[in-house]
Amino acid sequence: MANTFLTINSTRIAARNGETVLAAAEAAGLRLPKDDPALCQHDTPCESCRIRLDHGAVEGGEPIGHTVLACRARVSGEATLSTDPVPREMKSAAEVVAWRTLSAEIVELVLRVEKPVPYLPGQHVTLAFGKSAPRRFTPTLSLDGLRELDTLHFHIRRREGGLFGTKPEERFRPGARVKLAGPYGNSHLRQGDGRLVLVSSGTGFSAIWSIAVAARLGQPHRPVHLIASAHDPRDLYMRPALEWLARQGVENVTLTASGAHPLPPVRHGRATAHLPALMPSDTVHVAGHPGLVRAVMLAAAKAGATAYGVPHAPAQEEEGVVERIARYLSGSKKAPAPVPAPQPLPANVRQIRPV
Repeated sequence: MANTFLTINSTRIAARNGETVLAAAEAAGLRLPKDDPALCQHDTPCESCRIRLDHGAVEGGEPIGHTVLACRARVSGEATLSTDPVPREMKSAAEVVAWRTLSAEIVELVLRVEKPVPYLPGQHVTLAFGKSAPRRFTPTLSLDGLRELDTLHFHIRRREGGLFGTKPEERFRPGARVKLAGPYGNSHLRQGDGRLVLVSSGTGFSAIWSIAVAARLGQPHRPVHLIASAHDPRDLYMRPALEWLARQGVENVTLTASGAHPLPPVRHGRATAHLPALMPSDTVHVAGHPGLVRAVMLAAAKAGATAYGVPHAPAQEEEGVVERIARYLSGSKKAPAPVPAPQPLPANVRQIRPV
């Protein structure tokens, strides 16, 4: 029996005090942006179901500015909430086309899908091999700004316990089959007029790159300020993408590395130390380490800017028993991946403006 009512995207629905906003919406047949239910982790929020709280109040929900997470916010009385429409979830099959080395730790995966996936720039999908659990990845474009309709590009970190492991090009050769579902999330590019502030760490650049290309091609009137960061400066693999942005007139680009003092013009420090002064008219997109995502979103909320986040939480799976025993008996240690030769920095990075 209903205790109260919610209004979501102008639709009034019955709700029970104590249930989550997401559960109330789904019980009423409303679709809200969300993640794959198998990956909804309450310890590390994925930001997929963040929704605007326009009027009233809810309990909890990891509030940032005027937004809450629908999977955590609990009904406590009448409230009005709103969100933007997103494509419907679909399932598809795909096959591995190629692996390309981007840095010592990061590779690019190219998949060919059986049917196109209608994702919005910044949304993510899930990938799975065989009976493996699905994992989140953000589809993007090649670093030269191109993508065929039947292909998806992903930036993958070599990681023990990850879906692809430390040598994905050996385990999953071209032709290997992949299960794909999505798209998910609400951290996608919207139409607008204000400045876009795009911030990434590590492979979070995949989401930022997708958004940046779509913005320059579809909304070229919007100024763009981009910050790409990594712990190791050798993992700043996005230099070809920055060349493309320079040709499109993007001048405000900053590269940062926090784990070592890099050579100029790459700056030392975390991305948060190089944020521009944010304004209410800005729209901020941030993707990468969960700590970075939350810090940038809080800074945007303090400035009155609109912000969307895509946390990239590292895989927590341990190495399999068989692999651990084999490695122990052989006494082998993981050899470091070869470091690619450094690439020249694009012109727009050499002309970084002081923040």
